[in-house]
Amino acid sequence: MKSIIIVFFAAILFISCKNGPADQIKSDNFELVELGDGIYGCIHKFGGKAICNVGIVDNGRETLIFDSFLSPDVTEELLNAVKEMGLSPVKFVVNSHFHNDHIRGNQVFSKDVKIISTRITKELIEEEEPLQIAYEKENAPARLFYYDSLYNSFVGDKESREYKQILMWRPYYETLSNSHIEVKTQLPNLFVDSILNLNGPNRKIQLISKGEGHTPSDLIMYLPDDRILFTGDLIFNKCHPYVAHGNISKWKAWLNFMNSLEVSTVMPGHGQIGPNELIDHMKDYLLDLESSAEELVKNNVSIEEPVNFSIPDKYNDWWFDRFYEYNLRFAYESLNTKKTK
Repeated sequence: MKSIIIVFFAAILFISCKNGPADQIKSDNFELVELGDGIYGCIHKFGGKAICNVGIVDNGRETLIFDSFLSPDVTEELLNAVKEMGLSPVKFVVNSHFHNDHIRGNQVFSKDVKIISTRITKELIEEEEPLQIAYEKENAPARLFYYDSLYNSFVGDKESREYKQILMWRPYYETLSNSHIEVKTQLPNLFVDSILNLNGPNRKIQLISKGEGHTPSDLIMYLPDDRILFTGDLIFNKCHPYVAHGNISKWKAWLNFMNSLEVSTVMPGHGQIGPNELIDHMKDYLLDLESSAEELVKNNVSIEEPVNFSIPDKYNDWWFDRFYEYNLRFAYESLNTKKTK
């Protein structure tokens, strides 16, 4: 009987050591969400400097980080969380695409950690990051001053959309304002042409590249046995995506491919984790965007008229609403280009 009690309490201790730390990880920048044993989503918080969502997957031998945040300081927090939870050593970091909010934490990882992307993404980071950082150095401080002023003078409901918009953009520009000081671009050094398997004793991990979509080259992470999909910015949840660096037709093909997979849980690049219906929600957004652009083209309506940028009611409560104008303009110009060929 005594041995049974000892085994029982040992089991309780094991469970508390295994599950407790994840619940105890607190950050002003991201919320840690457990998706399975050794699988986590780090979801950007309003007012925080994470900006994008990041995935953590322990395959039983090594841990993989999917995307690396905008702020290297927040990535340091992430690494500390991995250590506190007692996960396997971090051996891989994935850059789903080249945008700054998904890659700037690369510099935090040690040299023995492989940074994975497509070859095109690596080339885009190499070309675009120096230009982006130079632009931020010149322009971000003014934007930060603007949002600081709004933040400091705000009077009213701090649960309102107006206030949350300030909380969303202020830390973004604060982080960008420091980019020229702290960011040392770390390029990917392991490449995915089609599929890369990083299986371990606990689970299968697939990194899948199918080319252009949200950007000229995108990469997703699929856990087939867990039915979990990490999409990068091919999916946004309740947020307007930025379309103008990609290809709408090929983006829709990506989403059709995702629908061919066995998926129960989706972690988008931005917004909350959700069910596989998020795939169709993103596809509907792109179809509606094309439909709005087609209506303008068909009626020979000028894209320069501000009234033509009205956001459809079904997307009125989505965040990043400033992107809708860029998106509609891009869809309109893409259709006009096809029309004149």
